[in-house]
Amino acid sequence: MRVLLGGRLETTIVQRRRKAKSKPRDVFSGGSQNQRKEPQKTPQNIPKSTKKPVAIRPPSKPSPKADLTPKPQEEANSPKKAKITESSQTKEIIESQILGESRKSIGLRNKEAAVDPEVKESATSKRAQDIIDKSRARAMESLVKKASENIEPVTPATVVTKKRTRKTKTSFQPAERKKRLDRSRHMEYKYEVRGLLVDLNVDEEHRSSILGTVWAKGERQTVSDAKEYLNTKLSEGVIDDIQLEALTKVVDNYTIRR
Repeated sequence: MRVLLGGRLETTIVQRRRKAKSKPRDVFSGGSQNQRKEPQKTPQNIPKSTKKPVAIRPPSKPSPKADLTPKPQEEANSPKKAKITESSQTKEIIESQILGESRKSIGLRNKEAAVDPEVKESATSKRAQDIIDKSRARAMESLVKKASENIEPVTPATVVTKKRTRKTKTSFQPAERKKRLDRSRHMEYKYEVRGLLVDLNVDEEHRSSILGTVWAKGERQTVSDAKEYLNTKLSEGVIDDIQLEALTKVVDNYTIRR
């Protein structure tokens, strides 16, 4: 506290000094984990064991030494045996390291493969062999004969030659060109002749026969046959001379050469 002018008191707060902050512990560093110094243990006072004094025996009499002089052959074979034993021991050690400790066997034994007894071939004499060969040859000959008999002879195919046929001459002969009525004007002929028969006053019962027969004879045969038919009707008295002239003119108008 301080006294100021005017009799006032001033209080000053004094802060205590703090300790310096310690560094945070490094968790990830392996070496700094739990490195605490263990207290050194003071060696305990172990009581010393009291040993009894051992009684010293008197030296025994030396036994007679045996002849330790080995033979020269045993001395030569001893280094070889030592090498073989060392190599076998090293193999056993390596196998135990790789394969591990050997297990006890189950007690099974490997079966020995049964050896087939050898079949002794009976040796045949030369005479027997000759008989066998002859019988085989005969059997082969019989088989060949049967095969040849079964094979049918191949007959060549016969070629059938067709006979040349002459063309038959047609007996058709064209009709002679004669004067006949025109087929294309048949309807025109019917109308004209029918009206003409009415005008000429021909009997009605003879009109149709004259109309049809004149056309049939003039178209299928000749015009002269049609005119002969008209002359017969004139002689019968069916038509007269005037009617005959009129009908012959109509026939001449429809006549063509064909």
